[in-house]
This record gives sequence, structure tokens and C-alpha cells, in this order.
Amino acid sequence: LIIFPLLLQKPSKSSKAKDHVAHLERRLQLWKDGEIEKLARECKSIQDRLLKSKYSPGHHNKVFTRLMLLGKVSAALRWNGSQRSKLLDTSPTVIQELIKKHPESSPSLESSLMKGPIEEVDNVIFDSIDSSRIEKVARDLSGSGGPSGTDAETWQHILCSKQFKKKPELLKEAVAVLARKLCCQKIQPDHLKTYIAGRLIPLDKDPGVRPIGIGEVLRRIVGKAVMTTLKQDIIMNTAPKQLCGGLQGGVEAAIHAVRKIFEEESTEAILLVDAENAFNALNRNTALRNLRYTCPELFTYILNTYRQEANLFISNSDDHLQSQEGTTQGDTCALGWYALSLMPLLREVQVKQTEPETEPESDREPNTYPKQVWYADDSAAGGKLDQLTKWWEDLKDHGPMYGYYPKPSKTWLIVKPEHATKAKELFPDVQITTKGHRYLGSYIGSEEGVKEFILKETESWKADILGLVEIAANEPQLAYSAFIYGTSKRWNFVCRTTPGISDHLKHLEYCVKEDFIPAIMGKSFVPDQIRKIASLPARMGGLSIPDCTSTAEMEYTNSVNATKQLTEAVFQQLTTFQLNEELQHDIISEVKKRKEELYKHQRETIMNEVSPSTQRQLELLSEKGASIWLSTLPLKACGYVLNKQEFFDALSLRYNLTLSTANRSPLCVCGKQNHINHTLTCKIGGYVALRHNSLRDTIAELLTTVCKDVETEPQLLSVPPTLKL
Repeated sequence: LIIFPLLLQKPSKSSKAKDHVAHLERRLQLWKDGEIEKLARECKSIQDRLLKSKYSPGHHNKVFTRLMLLGKVSAALRWNGSQRSKLLDTSPTVIQELIKKHPESSPSLESSLMKGPIEEVDNVIFDSIDSSRIEKVARDLSGSGGPSGTDAETWQHILCSKQFKKKPELLKEAVAVLARKLCCQKIQPDHLKTYIAGRLIPLDKDPGVRPIGIGEVLRRIVGKAVMTTLKQDIIMNTAPKQLCGGLQGGVEAAIHAVRKIFEEESTEAILLVDAENAFNALNRNTALRNLRYTCPELFTYILNTYRQEANLFISNSDDHLQSQEGTTQGDTCALGWYALSLMPLLREVQVKQTEPETEPESDREPNTYPKQVWYADDSAAGGKLDQLTKWWEDLKDHGPMYGYYPKPSKTWLIVKPEHATKAKELFPDVQITTKGHRYLGSYIGSEEGVKEFILKETESWKADILGLVEIAANEPQLAYSAFIYGTSKRWNFVCRTTPGISDHLKHLEYCVKEDFIPAIMGKSFVPDQIRKIASLPARMGGLSIPDCTSTAEMEYTNSVNATKQLTEAVFQQLTTFQLNEELQHDIISEVKKRKEELYKHQRETIMNEVSPSTQRQLELLSEKGASIWLSTLPLKACGYVLNKQEFFDALSLRYNLTLSTANRSPLCVCGKQNHINHTLTCKIGGYVALRHNSLRDTIAELLTTVCKDVETEPQLLSVPPTLKL
């Protein structure tokens, strides 16, 4: 794992390629001779002399631009607006906070351990982990590297590139063999010490410290391959009680189920529980032993990677700490294992719902437990206040045995107004509200509470948009792509999970229309007609910037329908869940059909309102492939980047707007007026020759792959009329 940073360390900032080759050959020889310490000293000497970069006022925008040009949208957005993350200095206080977040190992209690026969696992199920699966996982992976510094992009290059001929295939097969061995055999813990190590970054939680772990990319590749192989086994053993086991739409189903329970007439209150330091506090010994029963297929792999402490190296510090309890930061298996680890606790605090068909209503025993919903460590329950009291007490009693510590000071009880007095008597230790509270990124409660929540979130979203407006002054294409593929998803999720918010999004829509769209088009303002066209998908001639005030209710309805099966299973408190694939396919098809019909109706309405020339313009833009340049990520390596003037002009040409005259002469070189149609047809102006040369160069480039000695015709000098041939 350390071979990459040791061998590929640049000798200096200004070193050339030939210097790199010479140093690489020398270091390879040292590696073969076993001079690892000498290599490490050399790299440390180089790194100690590197100047630490000083943050300039525009540093965030520079980092954003660099990441966007690499296609890393999510990483770039963490440097914009309200999503900017602040890295804390590794002071003694911060180190102590990180140590508190990673407690020492706790023993298992006999009452928390599952008992019974252990199911035998046939190792043949792991034969599907082959080189093709490793390649697929590696291509989908992203992010920075662990302690070795080797990031996902480097691993993608060495695993998937055809540049190295047959060697990537051999390496992929070796990684697949490693994955299968970790799933089938118990490995000596010391041999995996480097494999399970991670890098720890302290971020400002405001207040407090949020530890972010980054595992080695090799571990993330292997873990992801294992989890995709065992996805159905994990879902079968967790759903519908625990919704973070890999089910599509699990978080949206959890929100819809909690809202449905709250709106039920018999429900008096909803209890939203927050656990303290949840993932790091999980009782690892108990979780490992119970995993033999909750998911025996995953047991051997988790045992190999968790039966010894993992070293976590703190960034920008010589200190490190050990992960002895809970899941390890940066492990791709952490969420699935955490879901499985809490299943015994879920059974402790839940009783079976009596099936209506089995016995008459008069003979049924009253259910003493409320309906509960779990998504990872976020638990919620709804029902009568007396039921919630018993459930809350049982959760506080049984939770610590499994490493789940409910935190009363951050637990909220959403109670209906008529039961508020009783709630204060029964729950003196939790926060009580009649308005509502945030839940998994959405909001559960009254209309007044929803309005306050949306207005508060809108301020955060507007900060993100204004951050992109600032970037659009220099890089409008990057700002546009970041908005489409990242920023707009933030309020789209809220629209999908929160009903009745269309009227509360007007301030957000105003910011999009008055600030963002003019910024990416290089205009001071845009007319209402352009805003309507921009709300259409790019394939229909728009900009894929929908008006959230008109699409919010549709998005919510679509989400409810798409997650209907899972939501109903949670609401009915079923113990098992089997998704009807055929029904789900029909529902998704119907959702897509309604969405397409809505866009077609919007387009027809716009076509009836605009001039014939604009109608013709939209028809041309709706042709297949006409808008692919707009929806493509601006990857610098592929040459997909347009500079500021090119992007402004492209959008102006797209919608027949006036071109900027800042960098354009009003007269053509031929002496005529320099308007768009003349520029595209004038044989003297150069655009006709440019189009010809572009086509010529493309054909020549394609021919070089199958033919030798392919050359383009050189530019000929004009022959003077006095010269006789």
C-alpha cells in the first residue's frame, strides 16, 4: 500500500519528466533491495521542505474550479457556499475530542448475545467476486486516499487503463482473490494491520469536532465488492425494520412512514431519538458475535477486518489513535454492518403486530408498543404517549448493551397540541414541541413548523446559489454543471419528502431567476420567456433548471408512489419484506410517464406563446444530440471545457439572444455588418474554414488509429500574380 507514495514522490516542484524516470528507476531498485526505510527517509526529507500553501481570498473558488475540471462535483461543492467545510488545527484540545469520540473496547453482556444454531455458509457464493466486479466497483469509486495517500483516481488508472496491456487484468484478479480469501478464511490479524488503517480528519462541527475517516482505497474497493455481492442477504435480514441496509429509496420511505404514522388519528406523538456518538460507540464484541446469526455470509469478512484495533492517523499531525469500538471510519461495509448489529435491539423493543385475520378483534391483546422506524442510528416511534413512554424506557435500558446510547437532550417529542400537558409529565428529560422537528433532512410537524424549516433552509440554498454566481463571473460552464448535478439536488430531496411547500419556495425561485440564470448567460437580467424555456430539460431545448414552485408537489407525489411498497411495510410493522419487482417496475414507469407528459405540456404551452422564429429554434434544439454539449460534465482531460466568452456566446446563439460586443467588432473583415448569420456564412471571416478544418482534423484523428502516415494538408501560401508557374 505504501509503494505508490514512496516511488512516485516528485523530487522537487520544478522537476522534469526525465528526472522522474531516473528517480523512479533508482527507487525501484531500492524497493527490490528491501531498503524501505531509506526510501521513507528520502520522501520525508522532500515533504518536510515543501512550503505550506497559504489561503488567498479566492482560494475556495480555485479549488472548486480544479475539482470541477476533474469531474468531481460532490467534492467541488464542499468548497462552495454553505457547504464549505472548515478543517480544524490539530491542537491538544482537538486531539482530546477525537480520543473521546473513539472509546475503548467494552465487554459483551450475556443478555445481549444471540443464541442458537449457526447457519453454515457455502463459500461458492463469493465466486462472483471476479475481475469484472472489481473493475466495476473501482470505476464507481471516488475520493482521496488513506494513510498511504493513494487516491481512488490512481487505483482506477492502474486497474482500468488499457495503457498497461495485460497487467491491469492480473491486478484485478489478484484483488478479487484477496476479497474472496477475506470472505472465506480467517486471516492472521497482524497481516491486515496496514489494510485496515485509516486517516482521520477533524472538521469543525460548530460547536464541537466531527471526525471524518478515510480508509485505504484498496479496502474500500474490496469492501464494496463484498457488499454488492451480499446486498440481497443484508436487505433480507434487515428490511423493513432497518432501512439503511441497501434498499433503494430507504431514506425517503422512512420519512414517508413517520409522517404517515404521525398523521394517523390514533397517534398522539412521535419520538425522534438521537444517539450519542452512534457509529463509534457500537459494542464491537457484541456486534461481531451476533453477526453469525444476523448475517452469517458477512461474518468472516467483518471478523477479519474488525477483530483487532485499527490505527487512525490524524491529518497534519504525528499523533494517531486506535479504533477499538464501533465501526471504523472510512469502511464501505460500516453502514450495512451497523444495520445488522442493531437488529437484536430492534427485536428487544418491538413486539409482533397481531395479524387482523388470525383472531377476532375482541380477543386481541392491546399492543403495548408504538410503531417504530429505523434508519441507521436515527430511530423514531409513534403512537400513544403511554406506549412511547414504555418504548423510550426500554430503549434506554437495552440500548447501551449494544452500544446504542440515546441522548435525551437531543431527543425530540413531536406531540399533538391537545396532548402537550400529558407529554410534559411523561417525558421530563426530552425536548417537546407541538410545531415539529427536522427528521432525516425533511420535516415532520405542523404547517407553521414546515414553513419555518423551509425558510431557514432557503437561506442556506441561496448562499450556495450566490456562491455559484460568484464563480460564474469567470467560469459559467462550471457553475452551471455544479448547479445541475449537485446544488439543485439539495432542495429537490426536500421537495420529494415534504408536502405542501410550493408557496414557501418563491424566494428560492426568485434567486434562481434573478441571480443565477443571468450570471451563467452573461446578462443583467433574463425575460420571463427565457425562464420558462430554461425550466425544460436540455433535450427539449431548455437548461434543465426547473421552477421548484411548480414541480415540488409532483416530486413529492412521485416519491410517495415510488416508495409505496416499502412505506406500507414499515407502517404495518411487518417483520419481513419482499419487493414486488413487477409492480415496482410498473410504478416507476408510470412516474416517468407522468413526468414526461408534464414536460411535454409545458413545452406545448411555451410553443403557443413564443414567436415562430423561437418555435423553430426550440424544434432544432430538441433534435437528438443537439444539447449534449450542455449536459456533459466540463472535463478538461476530454476537451469539454468552454471559456467564459464561449459559454456566454453558445447560450446566446442557443436562444437567439444578442451577442456581447465586448470582444467582437461590429464590422466583418469583408466590410459588412457583423451579425450572426453573416458571421456563419462569410467566406472571408474564417468560420467557414474553421468548420471545414474541424471536420478534417476529426477524420484525420480517426484514420491514425487504423492507417499509417496520415497527415493533414498544410496551409498553402497564396501565389503572387506575377509569378509564372
